[in-house]
Amino acid sequence: MTLNFLKSKKLHYLFILLFLFFGNCNYEEKLDSSTELLNLAGEGWIFIQEDNIKYSKPETATEGWDKISIPSNLRYIETERKPVYWIRKTFEFDPSFAKKNLALTLGRIYERDEVYFNGKLIGINGKRPDDINQAEHAYNRMRIYPIPYKLLIPGQNTVAVRITSSFSNYSGIISEPVGIASLQSAKDFLLYSSVIDMVYSALFLFIGVFFLINYFKMREMNEYLTFSLFIIIFALYEFCKNELRFFIFDNFLVFKFLELAFLFQIPYLYILFFQSAYKIKPFKNQIYYLVFNSVLPLLFIAYRKPSFWAIVLSFWAVHLIIPLSYSAYYSYKKIKEKNKEAIFFSIALLFFIYGVLMEILIERGIIVSQSSLDDSLLFFVICNTIILRFRFISLKLNIQKRFEQLSEFDKLRENLFHYMNKILMPSIENSLQVVRSSKADVDNYNSDSIVTINSNLEVIDSSVDDILELSRLEVKEDSPLKDTVNFVDFIKTIIPEGEISYTIKVDPAFQIHNTLDLVNSLMIRIIDFSGFKSFTSKDLIVTSDLKNQLHFRFMFYQSDLKSTFSIYKKLMYGEVQDILTVRWSIIKEIMRLLEGKLEMAL
Repeated sequence: MTLNFLKSKKLHYLFILLFLFFGNCNYEEKLDSSTELLNLAGEGWIFIQEDNIKYSKPETATEGWDKISIPSNLRYIETERKPVYWIRKTFEFDPSFAKKNLALTLGRIYERDEVYFNGKLIGINGKRPDDINQAEHAYNRMRIYPIPYKLLIPGQNTVAVRITSSFSNYSGIISEPVGIASLQSAKDFLLYSSVIDMVYSALFLFIGVFFLINYFKMREMNEYLTFSLFIIIFALYEFCKNELRFFIFDNFLVFKFLELAFLFQIPYLYILFFQSAYKIKPFKNQIYYLVFNSVLPLLFIAYRKPSFWAIVLSFWAVHLIIPLSYSAYYSYKKIKEKNKEAIFFSIALLFFIYGVLMEILIERGIIVSQSSLDDSLLFFVICNTIILRFRFISLKLNIQKRFEQLSEFDKLRENLFHYMNKILMPSIENSLQVVRSSKADVDNYNSDSIVTINSNLEVIDSSVDDILELSRLEVKEDSPLKDTVNFVDFIKTIIPEGEISYTIKVDPAFQIHNTLDLVNSLMIRIIDFSGFKSFTSKDLIVTSDLKNQLHFRFMFYQSDLKSTFSIYKKLMYGEVQDILTVRWSIIKEIMRLLEGKLEMAL
C-alpha cells in the first residue's frame, strides 16, 4: 500500500479552484511517497464479541473466533450487540529490514481502543500508554502507535486490539491505512493529508470572504452575503474535523461540539442563499427553523455523550431531504421560466443531493461506502461561484450600458441646444423685434409684419426636425440593425421617379448588407438637397470595384458658376450655421454610420 496523498480526489478540485481565483498554480509534493514495510489490511483478521485481557497475549488460543476483513464496520457483522470486541492478527515480520523507528497505523477507529503488540500495550485512544494527557474521546481519528523496537521479533508477531463503542452505527477499524511503516512516513502522511484538507477549507474560507467583501461594496447583491455566510460556516465546519485543529487546542469534545454546531446552521444558510439568489419569497415561520437548529447544540452541552449526539445527528440528517427538495422544486420552476442560471445550478444541485443522500445512508449504516459529501459540495460551490461571478459581470455590463445611454442622452441634449441656439434664435429674435416694434408703434403695424413673423415661423418649423435628426445621428456610435438584400432591386426602389437620371453598373446578383433605412435616407436627402434645387441637370452612376465596394457618383450641373462655387465652398469648408449646413451635416453623419466616404469636386 502506498501512502500517496496526491491520489486524493479533492486535490483535483483544489486545482480547479486555484485556477479560478489565482490563474495558474502548481503544487509540488513535499514528501517522497513511502511504501509500507507491511500492509496488514484485508484478510487474516479474527474477532470475538467477548472481553478478556488474556486475548492480548499471542499464546492465547483463538479457536471459535470469527474471520473478518479489516477495515470494516463490526456493526454489520456482529451477531448480537455487545459493548466490547477483540480483533487480532498474526503475521510474519523480519525486523532486520527495519532501519528506522516503526509505527503501527490503524486508520480511523470507533470509538475507543487499546492496542497490544505481542502482548504489550502500545496505545490507548490514539496516545501512548505513558502519556499523562489521555484522551477520553478520540473516535473517527487516525491511529499511529510507535512500536518499541524490542517488541519486534523475527517470525510471527501479533497485533490485538480491544475495541469498545457506544455508537449504534459504527464500531471497529473503519478505514485504511492499516499496517507497519516508518514512524516518520506515517506522521508525514497524516500531516500532509491534513494539510490538503486544510487547503480545501482555506479555499472555502477565501471564497466566502471574497464574496463578503464584495457584498459590502454592493449592498444590493444580497446573494453575496448569504453565499459568503454559507461558505464561511462550512469552512469552519471542515476545520473542526481537521487533525491540525489539535495544534491550536487539544480538546476533542470541544471541537466536536463546534463541528456539529456549525453543521446545524448550514441548511438554513443554504436556504437563505437559494432564496436570495433567485428572488424567492421566504416561507412562513422560516425563523423557527433557525431557532431549532440553534437549540440542538445547546442540548449537546447539557448531555455530553457522543453516542447520543450521533443518534440525534442521524435523525436530523434525514430532514435534509426537505430543503434539498425545496430548492430542486424551485430550480425546476426557474428552468421552465427559461432562467439559464437555474440550469447550471440544477446540475450542481443534483450532484450535491447525491452526496447528501449517500452521507445519510452511510451514517445510518444502510450502505458501506466512502463519503462523497465534501466532493459534491465543492462542486456545488464551484458552480455557484461561477454563476455569481457571471451575474456580477452581467450587472457591470448593464450598468456600463446604462451609463453610455445617459452619456448619449447628455450629448444629444448639448448638441440640440447648440443647434437650436445657433440656427433658430435668429428667426426667433427677428420675430420678437417685429412684435416689439408693433407694440411701440401700433399705427404702423401692417401686413408686412405678419408676413415676416409667419416666414420666421416656417423657418423654425422646417428646421426643428432636421436639428433633432442631426443631434440624434451625432451621438450614435455605429449603425443599427443591418439587413441583406439584392442591391439592384433595392436601389431602383428607393430612387425617386423623375428626380434624377441614373445608370447602374453593378452585377445583378450583388447583395448589400447594411442599414437599409439609412441608405434610403441618404439617397433621398442628396437628391432632394435644397442647395441643389437650382441645378438643371442631375445624374447618378453606380458602380462596384473588385473589393465589392459600391461607388455612387452624383453629378449636378447649372450655368451659374458663381452660385455653384458658393455652395461648394459652404458645404466643403463652412460650419453648421444655417438649415442648409444642418441638412448637409445630416448627410455626412449618415455616411459615417454607413462606414462610407464622402468626396466633393468641381
